[in-house]
Amino acid sequence: MKLILIATLLGCSAAQRMATSYGQHLHDDFEAKSTARRFLQDCSGQGSTWGPGIGPPPDGCGGDAPPDGDGGGGGGQTTGQTTSTACAVTSGTCNTDGSSNSGAIRDLTYSTTTGKFTGTITTNQCNDHVRVIQGGASAPGNNAVSCIEQTIPTITGSTASAIPTLGRAAMTISGGVNIYSAFEAGFNDCAIDGMPCACDGASCPAGMDVGACEAHLHHSCTSDVSVGMFMDTCGGHADPYHIHTDPVCNYDTDSATGHSTLLGVSLDGYGIYGKFETADQRPCNLDVCHGHVGSVPASSTYGVTSSSVYHYHVSDYDSYPFTWTLGCYGNPTTPVDLATCESLYDDCGSSGSTATIYTDKHPEGMGVRLWCPCFETPVFEGCDGFDDGDGDGVDDATDTSDTVDANPGGAGNKIQVGVLAGAVAGVVGGFILA
Repeated sequence: MKLILIATLLGCSAAQRMATSYGQHLHDDFEAKSTARRFLQDCSGQGSTWGPGIGPPPDGCGGDAPPDGDGGGGGGQTTGQTTSTACAVTSGTCNTDGSSNSGAIRDLTYSTTTGKFTGTITTNQCNDHVRVIQGGASAPGNNAVSCIEQTIPTITGSTASAIPTLGRAAMTISGGVNIYSAFEAGFNDCAIDGMPCACDGASCPAGMDVGACEAHLHHSCTSDVSVGMFMDTCGGHADPYHIHTDPVCNYDTDSATGHSTLLGVSLDGYGIYGKFETADQRPCNLDVCHGHVGSVPASSTYGVTSSSVYHYHVSDYDSYPFTWTLGCYGNPTTPVDLATCESLYDDCGSSGSTATIYTDKHPEGMGVRLWCPCFETPVFEGCDGFDDGDGDGVDDATDTSDTVDANPGGAGNKIQVGVLAGAVAGVVGGFILA
């Protein structure tokens, strides 16, 4: 089992890593980093030459870089991105009330035949809704305005491909807000390494999904957990602001309205929709990328006509580990299964890293794979003609609680602690070894 020891590998003193406001989150500026992994670097200059609102840290200062390999990294500047001056607000910091983002500038054409958008989205990358953190407090505001133009699509080809495990995989269509995978770049243990951290007594390694990380910290920390760096109520955080989970502020979440509305565009050009396929029903046939072919609602705002095309759905699946946005860039002619998705990422294989988390749901410990965004889609209630009635949206095989541990549809990156010595060999076809 590989253990990622964040502070030791970075070689930076705790004082050098201290954030200038609420804490420099480890993955804040990975989009501007190279894919080089874990090496020593001079971290001097924080607060003057790099930091929140200034610029990205040097490689090696601020956390582990994304993994090397086939699609396993999110480092480096996003393909198809150029600097722009067209945004209404082009400098300063983003207001937490969302007012700095006056809406994305869209120059997009939609194909009713392929379901793809082509063109550009220009955005200053600020949050486009009021930021409220867990518990109802206002989120800290230190995000830098950065106006860019993103070409759509930048991912082409007829087969499935990997999304960046850190960095932009998609954008919201209304405000051009970044949509990432589920992965974090890590939290330190405040008692040992200082910022960026959330509490004493526990940490999260780079490459852990946000749901697993937050559940682990809430259970394992020996001090109060500071949630300022966690996901806000819109599913996003950090600098540049980006979304990891269900982006509920960017689409109509009313289950009675039928198919969810368009909320974003993936870098492969396909639309991303909310969690519902029909009224009060989540989609039943999503592939592991979170996409399928089906009818989408018309939108005069975005030039979409109602037709049957390949598109993605986000998820509000209340479990971990999981990917709530995309697992990969899909194949519109061949649904992507778990094995195909895993083949796109080196870290889904036997050489991938693992970690153990301890949560209220799994106090005995649960092994999870790091940097692997491939999960079988849960069997949602109503998809097999059975509703277990517990109201969690998932048809549990045990029909006794809100857990989906007995449901193969919820498997993927969950592995037994007892088989961690065998690393990811403890997972066979996405199922937990008994």
